Formats: sequence, C-alpha cells, structure tokens
Amino acid sequence: MDVSPFALAHIPQISATIGLVTFALAKNKLTPAGILTAIAVAIIHMASPYPVFFWLLVPFFLLGVLVTKIGHDAKARLTQSSTGSSGGEGARSAVQVFCNAGGACVLIVLHAWLASSSPFMSQRGGVMPGIHAPQLQRVLPIGVMAHYAAVAADTFGSELGILATSTPVLITAPWKKVPKGTNGGVTIEGLAYGFLASSLITIIAQIGIGNASPFGSLDIPTGILIIVSGVVGSLLDSVLGATVQATVTDKGSGKVVEGPGGQRVKVLEGGTRVQLGRDILTNNGVNFTMAALTSMGAMAVAYALDLGL
Repeated sequence: MDVSPFALAHIPQISATIGLVTFALAKNKLTPAGILTAIAVAIIHMASPYPVFFWLLVPFFLLGVLVTKIGHDAKARLTQSSTGSSGGEGARSAVQVFCNAGGACVLIVLHAWLASSSPFMSQRGGVMPGIHAPQLQRVLPIGVMAHYAAVAADTFGSELGILATSTPVLITAPWKKVPKGTNGGVTIEGLAYGFLASSLITIIAQIGIGNASPFGSLDIPTGILIIVSGVVGSLLDSVLGATVQATVTDKGSGKVVEGPGGQRVKVLEGGTRVQLGRDILTNNGVNFTMAALTSMGAMAVAYALDLGL
C-alpha cells in the first residue's frame, strides 16, 4: 500500500487518531503498549472502504472514557484493586484494547478483502472463478456495528450500573443478591444504560453511513437489530461472567477485588481473599468472547432476514 495517497485520503482520521493518542497519553488512559495497539486498530479501521467503521471507533473510545470517569468514584468505594489500592479503571492495556476492538478488526479486514475481490480472476490459460461472497460482504458491516453496540452496552452497564440504587442480582439466579461489581450481577438500571449505549452507537452509525461514501442508510429493521444485539451482548457478558469467570472478594471488607488490566486475581489458600465461581476466562476473555458471539449472531440474523449494507 502506497502510504502517501492513503494518508492524503485519510487526513481527518489521522488527525483524530493523533488527537486521541495525545489525549490518552496526557490522561494516562492507555499503557504504552495499549497506545501502539490502538494505533494499529485505527489504521485497520481506516483501511476499510466504509469510513463509518473508524467513526464508530472514536465515539466508542470517548464514551468509554466518559462513563468510566462518571462511575470511577463509586467503583473506587465499592471495589478494590488486587494491587492494594482502591478500585476503578486504570490505564487500559494492549490486551484490553484488542479484546474490545480485535473482533471488529477481523471483520473489517475480511470486508475490505471481499470488497476488493472479483468473481473472476485472470490466469494463464483463461479466466478462473475468484473469491466472491456478496451475501457475506453485505452482513459483515452489521457484524462490526453489532460488535461496537455490544462492547459499548457492556461498558455503560458495568461502569454506570454500579451507580444503581438497587442491589444487583445474579443473572443466572435472579433471586440471589450479590455485591456490586460481582461478575454476572445485573440491575435494571445497568440494563437501561446498556440500551442507551447501544442506541447511541446505532445513531452514530446511521449518521456515519449517511454522510460518507458509499452513502446509504440503516433501515428500521437493521437499526433495531443492532440495538437489540447490543443489549443481548451485554446480557451475554453477564451470563459468561456468572458461569466462566471467577469473582474474588476480600474477606475483611466484603468488596470485590479486581485485577489490573482485566487480569486474574490471585487467591492463596488461607489468605484474605475468597474466590467464587469457575475461573475459566479472565475479564478480557469474557469481553472478547461476548463481542465475537454477538457479531456472529447479528450477522446470522441479518442473513436470515436478508438485511445488509
């Protein structure tokens, strides 16, 4: 790829990336490795023939920063870090960036490849069938949008849901109340915040599609599918959190203990921490799995209903 024409064609996106990287460095929102991963993610989003993908990435990051800041004080009071400090999100690592955007990157690369492919290709001796999957190409953008609707809904639900006045219940056992911050714990307020986030991502997608080439619009069924996918993704994240992710609490305070960067929290036998649930996936693993399953589910529904872009 020739860098100069690419750079000239993506001046707004490159400027936005530089601005966001500067902001993340100044406010310690990303680790150095997280910065490099975010730049790679941004470049992949720029390479897509659909500019809307990049412009979904930007508000997702900014909205995530905003809601994390809003819920930070409450999270600091109600949870604690495994390093001994108060709870609350620190600088996000490369793994966290990948788990929140990596699935979308895979779909974008596949979409860009299909968009540039041809049903026929010339070879010595004649014309041969080429890579051509128009139906898959039509639903891949829906998978990307559903991905960001889901991860945004999960972020809103977890970061703002902790502000809920009601006590969380375990999604797999709704009669059981759990401490705030428990993996798999849900509240009505948290679900409402997830619906809000999913709706915002859908509105941003509609604006982006309508104002950038190739111009188009989301019809009502597609918009509803993306919103519902976001909410379902948030619920799926809670189900995974309750079934394949351990929750660690401190014996003395009863607070949920969180690992830095979404890592596992070590529990020593006879120590001050108690582990509940099966420790199969980390928080990062849950996020990645949830986003991937939500994207695939949304694309399957879009295919069945003949929806696409």
